[in-house]
Amino acid sequence: MHPWRLRLERWFTPMARRCPFSPNAISIVALLLNVAAAALFFTHHFLLGILFITIGGLADAFDGIVARVQEKTSRYGDFLDHFCDRVSDILLITGWLLGNGVRIEIVVAVLIGVMLNGYIGTQIEATWHVRNYDSVGRGEFVLALVVYPIVSHILFSLGLQTETFAQLRIAEWMSVLLAIFAVLGIVQRFGLASKLQREGRESA
Repeated sequence: MHPWRLRLERWFTPMARRCPFSPNAISIVALLLNVAAAALFFTHHFLLGILFITIGGLADAFDGIVARVQEKTSRYGDFLDHFCDRVSDILLITGWLLGNGVRIEIVVAVLIGVMLNGYIGTQIEATWHVRNYDSVGRGEFVLALVVYPIVSHILFSLGLQTETFAQLRIAEWMSVLLAIFAVLGIVQRFGLASKLQREGRESA
C-alpha cells in the first residue's frame, strides 16, 4: 500500500495547498464518514458503505498532506489522527462482522488481532520514531473492508450468506483469514522491532 500513499500525496498536494480546513477538522470528518460506513455495513447496505469508507479513507490521507503542505503538523494532530484511526478500525470491522452474523468468538479474535496489530505499529513509531509500511497493517485492512463488503453484497443478493463449509459460513472463513493476516502483521512488526533494537545497539 505504500506506493499508493506516495501517489495520493502527489495528486492531493495542489488541493491541499488551497484547503481552508484544518488537518484536525479533516480527521474528524474522516472519522464520521467511517462511523457512517460501519452503520451501513451493520444494516447490510454494503455497497453504500464502501462509498463512505472510500471517501473516509481519502480524507484520512488528505489530513496529513494538508498538515505537511501548510506546515500545520503538531503532536496533538498526530495523536488525534491515531485515535481516529483506531476508533474507525474498531467500528468498521465490528460493523462488517456483526452485519454478516459472524459468531462472537470469531468477532473477538479478529478484533484482538487487528487492534494488537495497530497498537504495535503505533508503539514502534513512539519508541523508535520510525514509520514502516512494509508489514501487513491498517492500509491492508482498509483494502479488505472495501473488498469484503462486495463479497457480502454478492452473497446476500444470491441468498448464500448462510451457506456453510466445514461448519463455518463464507463470511466466517473470510474473518478467519483477516485474523491470520493480523497475526502475520504482528509477527512482522515484532521482527522490525527486533531489527531496530539491534541497529540501535550497533550504533551505540
